Amino acid sequence: GNVPLRRTLITSGIILTAIDLFQFYMPVYGHAIGLSASTIGMVLAMFAAASFIVRIIMPRLVDRFGDEPVLTASIFIAAATYLLFPLVESGVLLAAIAFLLGMGTGCGQPLTLMMIYARAPEGRSGEAMGLRMTINNLTHLTVPLLFGAIGTAFGVAPVFLANAAMLAAS
Repeated sequence: GNVPLRRTLITSGIILTAIDLFQFYMPVYGHAIGLSASTIGMVLAMFAAASFIVRIIMPRLVDRFGDEPVLTASIFIAAATYLLFPLVESGVLLAAIAFLLGMGTGCGQPLTLMMIYARAPEGRSGEAMGLRMTINNLTHLTVPLLFGAIGTAFGVAPVFLANAAMLAAS
């Protein structure tokens, strides 16, 4: 099998999981710690802004350091931010952490897309992209169920910690 392609497909799914869990659990966590709806919206907006901004500078980073080192760094940044979330209850600090998370996950999606295309066997890039879409849709289906059960049973903090561990392992 094509180990580099398989590894990149799995990494892509894990990054998508990190994005989905943030967008779902950040509002839940924010409400639980007493943040206003507008403060929660600001935190989510910082994540989205960073995801956009990082894509402007990402080509220069990849040219200078290479795609795998940039992807690795972005995943570790995302993992570190997930470790911080349950420790912080300030809206301003959560917005800063969300910005860092957006920088990390914002690099991950386009980089894995590019790497999947590059690592696909000759003439089979469409197949590899289809497999990526299948994995992404599978994560959209299974992740909310799995992490919803964890969140219901143990609270929001273990969800953030589990996601940090999953990102670091990838």
